[in-house]
Amino acid sequence: MEVCIVLIPMMIFVFVFFAVLKPLVSAGGNFDKLVAGGIPAQGILLAVQSTPTMRSGTGTRTFQRRQVQIDVEIPGHPPYVMDASIFIPSNLVRDVLPGATVELRIDPKNRNNVAIVGPGVAFSAANFLAQASGGAR
Repeated sequence: MEVCIVLIPMMIFVFVFFAVLKPLVSAGGNFDKLVAGGIPAQGILLAVQSTPTMRSGTGTRTFQRRQVQIDVEIPGHPPYVMDASIFIPSNLVRDVLPGATVELRIDPKNRNNVAIVGPGVAFSAANFLAQASGGAR
């Protein structure tokens, strides 16, 4: 009986840690790893789930997990389309809409592990320069 009194709360703690707290911590950690060591890429959002499946983080550093379909374009590689459940920094959620161009970081070991790090400014700047010089519109 005494063993059950100790084991049950410990099992509950382990379950809560791995089911709830670990994903909250790993969202920021995975995002930071991809920002620091990921391959820079651009993406076009083809579909975005309208409501988050999860929210994580604390204070001003929060994330939302959303299901998305992205056309990924890594310089020097053929583009590919992927479906993913990704963490998006909460300050970027309003920019993550179907048709939007976003800046990505791709895990060099797993190209299906992707982080959206910002709006796709590189494509916008290239388009602006092409229009200003009379190029493609």
